Amino acid sequence: MKPFLKKLLSILLIVFIAVAFAVLGFYFNKYGLDFLKRTKLVEQIPFGEVIEITGFEEKEFYNSKNEFIGAEIRIKVRFASKLEPVEKLPSEYKRGIEKAYSNVVIIVKEIPSKELLDKMKEALEGSEFLKLIDSAEVQVSYIETKIDKKRVKSIEEIFVKPESYYFIK
Repeated sequence: MKPFLKKLLSILLIVFIAVAFAVLGFYFNKYGLDFLKRTKLVEQIPFGEVIEITGFEEKEFYNSKNEFIGAEIRIKVRFASKLEPVEKLPSEYKRGIEKAYSNVVIIVKEIPSKELLDKMKEALEGSEFLKLIDSAEVQVSYIETKIDKKRVKSIEEIFVKPESYYFIK
């Protein structure tokens, strides 16, 4: 009878611990008590913000008959990083004493004609800033970096179509 009671007590203890963890998990989610949970800072896409252009390079694609089939432009930009969630930022960044800057490449794909490519190059040479349109469809690739020993998921490249941004002089 004694081994049976030991097994029964150990099973009841395991069930009690599992139920306690389930209840704790429920209340952590319900009341937002996730201060123990490590969350990554994620850099936000700078829609509507003025972005400084630091350089660009273009690539043209031709088929075997030497006919133009498309192009892409890689625009190198720099802007002040906007990280979320703000409450997880180090205090110097939260108060605005220090700022993190991102150097990102905006890749404009699907440029259909040589004339459009030439117009885009002229506009790039004549302007210093650009803005991304809020309603534009963009794809972003992220890399993991660190800001003051905190892990940050920051933007590496932004893929857009030619109608997804505009230049500012």
